[in-house]
Amino acid sequence: MYKPITVLAPFRLAEGVSEADLLKGSDTFQTEFVDKEPGVLRRELVAKEDGGYLDIVQFRSQEDALKIMEKEKTCSICHQFFALLAMDDSSEAESGLSFYSTL
Repeated sequence: MYKPITVLAPFRLAEGVSEADLLKGSDTFQTEFVDKEPGVLRRELVAKEDGGYLDIVQFRSQEDALKIMEKEKTCSICHQFFALLAMDDSSEAESGLSFYSTL
């Protein structure tokens, strides 16, 4: 039995990147990578009031989340999307990611 986990990834746009660039890159990331990963249940990109953004991803399990994050390290589609982002240093987690288990 799987226990879903939600990962929050706060970020700002990298220098010189527009919101239109972000949306285009996010669409490519979604269709070319995320949609092909069975361990991803849902992904939502939201804008924060302070000008930052938050990528919210729900995975089937923590094991799936870690496996997919490892896969992202060698995926050119992922690298293209991540190049658009400047990770938010205000997150509690050292990596900028926060993990939450579904109750």
